Amino acid sequence: MENKIIEIISTITKINKTELVEKVDTEKLWESIVHVEIVIALEEEFDIVFTQEEIGNMTTILKIIDIVKAKA
Repeated sequence: MENKIIEIISTITKINKTELVEKVDTEKLWESIVHVEIVIALEEEFDIVFTQEEIGNMTTILKIIDIVKAKA
């Protein structure tokens, strides 16, 4: 699951997967419109719906992974 999440984020952000893995706890890797695209892609891929609070908490890749795992 983690690899699929990183793959989705990499595709949308155009940031290499290796670089994303190195920066899993870095905030502000993408702009807000990209954030929306990531949320939509993850909801579609994993057939889940995020709350506004969860979306607001998705500030790093590690946090995104944790939130998706909790929903799946």
